[in-house]
Amino acid sequence: MLLLAVAGICALLGEHFLLGVLRLAAGVLAGLGVGAALLALVGNRLRRRSRVLLAGGVAAALMLALTVPAVLATRLDPLSEQALVTAEAVADGDTVHSLPEPGTPVLVRRADGGAQLLDGTGSRSLEALPEDVLALSADGTRLVRATGTGTEVILLDPTASAPDGGFPAQTFEGTPLALAGDLLVLRHCTEGTCRLSGYDLTDPAAPLWTLLDAEQTRGVDPLGVEVAARPDAQPGLLDAARATGVLPAVPLRFDPAQGWVQLDPATGFPVGRILVAPEEDCRISATGPSPHPQDPLREVPLVLAVCSGEDGALTATAHQDGTVLWESAPSPAGDWSVRIDQGRVLATGTEAGTETAGEIVASEQRAEWTAPGAEGVAQAEAFTSRIGIDGRAMVVANASGQLVAYETATGANIWTLPLSSPDATVSGRLSAGTAVVLDPVARTSPLDPRGAQRLRVIDTETGEVTAEAIIDGDVGPVRPVGGGRALVTVDGESLRFGS
Repeated sequence: MLLLAVAGICALLGEHFLLGVLRLAAGVLAGLGVGAALLALVGNRLRRRSRVLLAGGVAAALMLALTVPAVLATRLDPLSEQALVTAEAVADGDTVHSLPEPGTPVLVRRADGGAQLLDGTGSRSLEALPEDVLALSADGTRLVRATGTGTEVILLDPTASAPDGGFPAQTFEGTPLALAGDLLVLRHCTEGTCRLSGYDLTDPAAPLWTLLDAEQTRGVDPLGVEVAARPDAQPGLLDAARATGVLPAVPLRFDPAQGWVQLDPATGFPVGRILVAPEEDCRISATGPSPHPQDPLREVPLVLAVCSGEDGALTATAHQDGTVLWESAPSPAGDWSVRIDQGRVLATGTEAGTETAGEIVASEQRAEWTAPGAEGVAQAEAFTSRIGIDGRAMVVANASGQLVAYETATGANIWTLPLSSPDATVSGRLSAGTAVVLDPVARTSPLDPRGAQRLRVIDTETGEVTAEAIIDGDVGPVRPVGGGRALVTVDGESLRFGS
């Protein structure tokens, strides 16, 4: 009876203090107590050996019944069992590139120059030198490898294969500028003469068009990457593709005499007006359609330019098919860094005459530059942490224990999800239209693992939780990738988690 009493005390204390060792001890002691009681009840009616075996068997069975099911009920499934693709762990210095659309491949570029392509069939290694540039096409159907001598275009079709068993590939001379569907635009210089050419990848024997290009030119700026508003040096032709892992779909050409123009990839003709004059100090890049297009049935990429005045004031201009779609008012003068992302411009820096760093955004609202979220966020509850911000959304945790997404330009609430508690320590990242959020899981049972975290992968545009898991132990870097997916590093490997 003493054993049973002690078992009851352990069970009560274990539930009250959520101590797993007391919960397990209660099961063991209860089994021993019942075994001892049975041994006393049987008395001398059985031989000693039989009494001991009977009591021991009952005690062992009861101990197992009171402990094993409880342990199994709180056991967490390894994250690797839920992952669709497994790859070598993404380490410091490695970069991950993806596209916002679901089902598109993910490119992992290693610090030593190698690369892996993660798609629906698994992980594939890619041959590349450290100086090579690897970039996905904007639709995710091809991979472009630019070397110092030429360009290789690889078709990422799991149903097709080259004679050597790899992906089908086409080789061209020159540097890739843009890839729109089957139309590739290249720049090639020989003996001091430079030309731009357009190729149809379905019939690449001869270029569709060719035109002379200036010997001195420059490249566009990387999307979604913060750069100084006034560059110390103009970007090279492949700097943006190297930084983002994506080759633009809109060919932009800089001529020292004319400035920036947009080209039609099918004909090489300029589209619309000159976008930026050559003497203007601007950052420029092609982005996806406006978050709120005037014609929702016609998704036309934008070309965004953000130009600096002599005092550092910024003016953002969006072009569609070579014509001005909207233009912002000048920002306050100051020292700014800018990020062109998803049809908008985010600027971070210090306004002239102040010492306080801040953020401002220019958008299709065609108004003054405003703080991200504008009045909508200013009236919201205090934020306890910020997961991240991009051109479309800012994801934060608030003091009410909620995870909230606000529209970057207007502050409209996009979606709200609950956290485990108002004082939960929340971490995560936002990138490529996907948020990865980790928050602690409250323990409700003595056998619940300590330090468990809930991992959620969220589509920031809709608030849909595309994947969710409870994980135990140390988790390495989490990296959002487009289409509501994430790369999560656990136990020395990176797992692609999500749809």
